[in-house]
Amino acid sequence: MGNSYGGWFPPGAPRKEGTTLIELNIKNLSDAHDIVGERPGDGAFTPVTLVPRNSMGGCCGLCCYVAIPSGFSAIVSKFGAVVPYKGAEEVTWPPGCHCFSPLLSVDKLVSKQLIIFDTPGRDVKTKDRITVAIDVMIVLEITQAPDFVYSIGPEKFDDLLRASQDEALRSMANETDVADIYDLHGRNTEAIVAEMNTKFEKYGVFIHHFTVKNVRIPQEMAQDFEEKTLFDARTTMKHMKQESDRLKLNNDEGKQKLREECDNARMAAEQQAQVVKVHAVKETSEVVAQTQKDIAELEAQWDIQKQQILTDADLEISKLRSQILSIEREIKSRTSADCGKLDAEAQAYQKQKQADAKVACAEKLANGKRALGEAEGFAANSFEARRQHQADMARLQILEKLVHNQGIQIATSQENHVNLNEENQVVTQVAQQGLEALRAKLAEITATSLAKLEQTKPGQQAMRASVAK
Repeated sequence: MGNSYGGWFPPGAPRKEGTTLIELNIKNLSDAHDIVGERPGDGAFTPVTLVPRNSMGGCCGLCCYVAIPSGFSAIVSKFGAVVPYKGAEEVTWPPGCHCFSPLLSVDKLVSKQLIIFDTPGRDVKTKDRITVAIDVMIVLEITQAPDFVYSIGPEKFDDLLRASQDEALRSMANETDVADIYDLHGRNTEAIVAEMNTKFEKYGVFIHHFTVKNVRIPQEMAQDFEEKTLFDARTTMKHMKQESDRLKLNNDEGKQKLREECDNARMAAEQQAQVVKVHAVKETSEVVAQTQKDIAELEAQWDIQKQQILTDADLEISKLRSQILSIEREIKSRTSADCGKLDAEAQAYQKQKQADAKVACAEKLANGKRALGEAEGFAANSFEARRQHQADMARLQILEKLVHNQGIQIATSQENHVNLNEENQVVTQVAQQGLEALRAKLAEITATSLAKLEQTKPGQQAMRASVAK
């Protein structure tokens, strides 16, 4: 990242295997924080000391201020000589903002962080002269920056550390058999750390940890060790497999036995459940039958009660109807009696009025007939010719009807007496006799009328006056 912004310059130190400790030149003091944690050169270099080309932040007259970044120990110089902070008590300057003379400059920035030094595994000989590869990791810290910078520097310290590491690895391997080489993973390395601290103390470096990361032995020996190591495990595994097979067999037998027992128990339970079911069905059927019987009895009782209620109701209705009929008949009889009485009275009244009317009419008719008779008596002579004409006309009509009747045969009296009439019908005889009787009666009436007219001639004038009234 710093290279992309132009904050640092490419290192001039050669690249080594694993971690390479270097001193890195940067452009400005403010670029130090961008370099911390970075590994320039594709992760091959680890900056331990930074050399800023420009350390001044700004100047105000004769005084300049400088901002030393945190996490670094700053070494300030003047004309190449180290200028301690506040006298000779502290050589390095602490982080923060400081007022500098223009003659002062920050010469070095030494990292206070823990540095991890990791290099590839080295081939060393074990106690039994077997070549093995041991890979370790060292954690260190720069405690005295001036001693480190001016006595050894990052590049030389890198070489010294690698040599010390190889010596420590050879010492560890020479003291260990190849069969126990894997025990180095958890081996206590405090003695090696103490020995290295004694060696590096004068350079201001403190070693925190010396850890064996990995141990590699030849492949054939590793395979033999693996076979030897796994022999007991495989034997135990075989025994465990046999025990597992035996347990599985016993388990299968037990499971089969348990399954048979469960089947027997299930069948027994099913039989018991069937018995209980049949018993329950029987009890249920009895309860249902008893319930149906009770229901039928209750329904019969209800039907009887219903019929009794209906019968009582019909009886009450019949009584009410008989009472109603009796009342209706009584009312009708009373009404009929009253109506009959009224009708009788009306009819009596009507008959009385009719009788009175008939009497009055009869009286009037009698008076009229009497007056008419008297009038006819007075007018008998006047109407004699007319009445004679009417009588003759009536006889002619009778004779005309008799003549036109095809079923009548007219014969004379002489013919009837001498039996000249072929059919000699009784009807013809009766008709002939009737005509003779009618003629005699007409003659009698005519004679009587003439006699009466003769008797009533003197009183015709008085009769006419009476009729006029």
